[in-house]
Amino acid sequence: MIVVLDTGGVEGLAPLDEERRARLRLLRERTDDLVLPAAVLAESVLSGHAGHDYHVQRLLGVVNVADVDAPTGHAAGALRRKAMGAGMQRPPSGVDTIVAAAADARAAHDDVVIVTSDRGDFQMLGSLATNAARLSVLVV
Repeated sequence: MIVVLDTGGVEGLAPLDEERRARLRLLRERTDDLVLPAAVLAESVLSGHAGHDYHVQRLLGVVNVADVDAPTGHAAGALRRKAMGAGMQRPPSGVDTIVAAAADARAAHDDVVIVTSDRGDFQMLGSLATNAARLSVLVV
């Protein structure tokens, strides 16, 4: 199993307290890879608050920060268009679609869980993905 994080996933797993530390430990025991698409870093996962950022940096030290290449970017654009065509009230963000596209690419070979705080967007994006049967969403 592969875990792909979005911004809410970073916030929900950064080991700020015992609940989050336990959640992170459990996922690390059960996953083959923890992936953070580099585009997520653009959503200011670091807040400027030293205590918070220390724990986020600890999490970033154990995840695989994945580059976003052209095929992933194009796949994200296609997912965004599909979501808008499927009637999403507001279009999903570019970063969310990149996370979904990165997860979808990995789901060609393994089961993938997207860890997020945004159930609605990722359920819609996941349902539109090529490998939808191997994608699931975990809300933290």
